[in-house]
Amino acid sequence: MEEEGKIISSCDIDENLALQMWTRGKTPRLSIFNKNKNQRKLIHIAWVEKRDRTLAINGKKRGETVSYVVQDFEQAIRKILTGYAANSNYKVKFFTVVLDLEKALHRPELVTNPSDLAMMSEDKRSSLWVADCSGEDKPLGVFRPFFPLSEAESAVITPDKLEINSQAERSVEVLIKRGIIDDLKKVNPDRWHNPIRITAAAMLLGFTYCGSDGSQMADTLWTSGEKPKITINTPVMKIPVKKLTLHDPGLVRLGHKLSAYIRHFYYIDELIIDYVSDSEKVLHERGYNRLRRVDFNTGSLGDVPYRVTFFDNEAEGMTAFACVPRMQTARHKGDMLMVVPTEIYRQAAANNTMGSVEDDFFTISRLLWAKQFKAWYENLIPYLKNITGLITNENPNANE
Repeated sequence: MEEEGKIISSCDIDENLALQMWTRGKTPRLSIFNKNKNQRKLIHIAWVEKRDRTLAINGKKRGETVSYVVQDFEQAIRKILTGYAANSNYKVKFFTVVLDLEKALHRPELVTNPSDLAMMSEDKRSSLWVADCSGEDKPLGVFRPFFPLSEAESAVITPDKLEINSQAERSVEVLIKRGIIDDLKKVNPDRWHNPIRITAAAMLLGFTYCGSDGSQMADTLWTSGEKPKITINTPVMKIPVKKLTLHDPGLVRLGHKLSAYIRHFYYIDELIIDYVSDSEKVLHERGYNRLRRVDFNTGSLGDVPYRVTFFDNEAEGMTAFACVPRMQTARHKGDMLMVVPTEIYRQAAANNTMGSVEDDFFTISRLLWAKQFKAWYENLIPYLKNITGLITNENPNANE
């Protein structure tokens, strides 16, 4: 395998270990190189997401072991990723994925029947925009933002930019052409610019898709639109361009978590998640009252089904959810406990409706997904900030 690829960048950790980026022109791999044994191990770079992970390698002397903690590799990982981005075809692919992901995120869900707004499907609820053409004159309508707006965001999304004047104007390309998306990015890059950049880089480089395996999807992104190797008696056919959608099976969980994070951006820090041995007992001791209990299927809150009990504490204005896994899960030990101000939960539920029926299942799962995305996203920023063109206080004009 090594003979078919090459090392693009490398960083010495010490006299025993070097970290490198290896590739065959597609999804790269992290190379852990033991200098003492002249041995290399190739793994997905997602390995570094678990910062308390330890690495032990054989030392120079017989029986000697040298140990490291991933947290200590942060600067080295950033260095080899910067070198990889500068000396590979990463940048071209990266900007393509950024644009495609942005289109997928902002692509409006078309609604032509008023009843569709009253009972919205989960896919439609996951969108950030609705092309509302449910009036009497079907070709006409309006783009409706399916997310809360700050005053600054409201100021740039003017009514004239949201008009749909023909059937051809229902697309995300119209939102782009009218400058709405660029205006949002300028107003609040932390919400509209930086998360997409980090997500696109993670998708390409082999990081997890917010905790789930995205390696197959990453390989697809690298080969999208390219000509395969020519073999005897094989016609030369260009591989179809991969079109990203939030509902693509390879992207759905990551895409929906990104969408949830952006929708609930302004109050997601109000949600507190903890893990305890007996969540109901903890809440009773804190003065909460039990309201009702419902079951959540596998995939909604984690890799197993959960039984969720609703609690409230009227005196403190708080709502809580005791989430008990019905089977053993690899995600955490004990119960998952979610606590949020009642007013924030009500606002989140309302923001998930577009005027339709409120859905506790959807709101609870999306708040959790938004929280999970934030933790994943912030964990990757130190690794990826040099190769993603983030807009920050230190770098306010970055765009590449």
